[in-house]
Amino acid sequence: MKSNRLFVFIVLLFSVSMLYAASEPLKVVLHVNDGHKLGHLANSVKNIRHEMGENVAIEVVVNGKAVTRLLKSNITNTKVMQSVLKQNVPVGLCHNAITNNRVDRSLLIDGLDVLEADGNVTVLNYQRRGYLYIKM
Repeated sequence: MKSNRLFVFIVLLFSVSMLYAASEPLKVVLHVNDGHKLGHLANSVKNIRHEMGENVAIEVVVNGKAVTRLLKSNITNTKVMQSVLKQNVPVGLCHNAITNNRVDRSLLIDGLDVLEADGNVTVLNYQRRGYLYIKM
């Protein structure tokens, strides 16, 4: 009889935990460090929104050489970033990557944020706060 109660308790506990997990909003951090992958970013954001809904918290972190492709003069990537920003997705750029690649901040695409922390540290902090990680 005790084993039946234990089984029922375990099933009940599992059911409650699944309901709690389902009620938690989904949080995703998209990480881009390859400038050639920036074109996929807008599609990925659009697909996540379409499949998972508007309640998904999406954050973008860009570091490495990819920051050099986020200048206003790059029309293609400006359109990509505008599309991402229009979907209420913030885009953060690693301040170390900007400094190391000698990118003039005044030339960056409007609406992009320069992170206070290193890009990789930012990604780690998002993961610690429950964000799922997707490498672009």
